Amino acid sequence: MSEESKQNNDDALPQPIKEVEPAPDGGLKAWLTILGSFLSIFVQFGLVNSFGVFQVYYETMFPHLSPSTISWVGGVQQFILFGGGLFIGRLFDAYGAHVLLIPGSILLVLGLMLTSICTEFYQVMLAHGVLFGIGTSLTFHPSSAVPGQWFHHRRAFAMSFAIAGSGLGGTLWPVALKQMFDTIGFAWALRVVGFISLVLLVTANMLIRTRLPRKTPAPLSTTFHPFKEAQYTLLALCAAFTFLGLFTPFFYSTTRAESMSSATITGYTVSLINAGSTIGRLLGGIGDKVGRFNVLVVSAVLTGTLLLAFWIPAHTLPAILAFCVMYGFVAGVYIAVVSTCVAQISHVSAIGHRIGLLWALVGFVTLAGPPINGALIAQYPGEQGYRLAGAFSGAVIILGAASGLAARLRSHRSLLAVV
Repeated sequence: MSEESKQNNDDALPQPIKEVEPAPDGGLKAWLTILGSFLSIFVQFGLVNSFGVFQVYYETMFPHLSPSTISWVGGVQQFILFGGGLFIGRLFDAYGAHVLLIPGSILLVLGLMLTSICTEFYQVMLAHGVLFGIGTSLTFHPSSAVPGQWFHHRRAFAMSFAIAGSGLGGTLWPVALKQMFDTIGFAWALRVVGFISLVLLVTANMLIRTRLPRKTPAPLSTTFHPFKEAQYTLLALCAAFTFLGLFTPFFYSTTRAESMSSATITGYTVSLINAGSTIGRLLGGIGDKVGRFNVLVVSAVLTGTLLLAFWIPAHTLPAILAFCVMYGFVAGVYIAVVSTCVAQISHVSAIGHRIGLLWALVGFVTLAGPPINGALIAQYPGEQGYRLAGAFSGAVIILGAASGLAARLRSHRSLLAVV
């Protein structure tokens, strides 16, 4: 290896300020932190996963706008949620969780309250897309990274349990939102959700504890150094391609189901996806036993396959409902293990930065996902548009799985190895 290559590799590796004690892998503070992260992610990611319900409502609220245009609200929301990790991860590593969680909680609740009084589309974009998106980003990244400080051998289980909050939230929020939209109206529904979110986020802030000491933030010039590592880069590309297509059913399963039937259950497809996802995310902890990268690759392949083999030919409501449960399960497993794979190839003092950088790349890529699929659905009316959206999404997810396999092979060439 050349001296220049050695230097690049040294620069790419996170440099801890000082040695820290090994993660305790348990204890009261550790488990309370996991519970706090669960509650935080239940609120913010659960509501993000519920955007399909908002998509349907906004299409009736703004009938002159196309589904593709309206989906930009969710696209911007996701872009800020993930893209904020470019800076938030570094701040978490340096200053801990609460310097981010507290302002994030305030902005998230404020975004919901302001959305409740919106009457124009640009107002919805600013309140629900931008302000709410900033709040979710500030709460999501520290909540998903801090469990990695407390666990090592059981890291996949701990981080999967925390991220499972998004699946449970995505199961319950759509049902509650739809019921409240029909009974007390859109405005008061969001106010009620805002107050519930406030209580849960205050509780989360009280439970979460940062284990590592504060340190001086790494220079901005080192922000992109992890991309000097081939394995990290391949893993980041795996996440980017997979998430480009992964959220398609979250956005459009409800509208597709409603085009097939007027049954009440069509409004709960997102809840079915997230119910399956909750189970999948909880089972992501199996990565501690069989290999986190192994679980990542297999779940990505199954996610893409379900879109290509089940979403495309589905033409009845029961088929769509069955797809939602199965898809949610395998997508949930994938979501649960992405961050644990990053932590596995990172020093504990740089987990926040490296996870945040990966999510930032995901944010830039997924900004295009909902509008592309919305444009396909608008351009090709009826089932053809939904099938084309499924074909596009399934193809890019399979591409992500291939990149994930390449990252996994960087650790061990044997396909039977626990990696």
